[in-house]
Amino acid sequence: MSIEEEMRHLEKEAVRIERRKEELVRFQQEEVKREEKLDDVFAASGYPTPLALVEALIRKFGLKVTGENEFLRKRKRTRVTGVLRDSIKEDCHNGLSMNRASRKYRISYAVVARVLAGFYDNKA
Repeated sequence: MSIEEEMRHLEKEAVRIERRKEELVRFQQEEVKREEKLDDVFAASGYPTPLALVEALIRKFGLKVTGENEFLRKRKRTRVTGVLRDSIKEDCHNGLSMNRASRKYRISYAVVARVLAGFYDNKA
């Protein structure tokens, strides 16, 4: 790369950095506005603590709060027993779709496909 090309590249980079700085400043200002709005909502609510306000909103709108650990928990491995295998085969041969069977037994579609293909036939 020649010196002139390098200089042009640096100028473009400086413009890009300046735009990013302006964008970050705008995001920071918007965040401050959101924080102020939340403070105003809490102050106008009349509740003694933010937790009391949140709990009242949860009750009012019927929200379901789940713990963070639920999302971090790993799904248990599907254990295909003979009883499960036979019931899946029976349901699918009686007209239940593979997709509905996977939802009914809470297993993956791939496991249902393998059951029907005979992959688990050696299980007791």
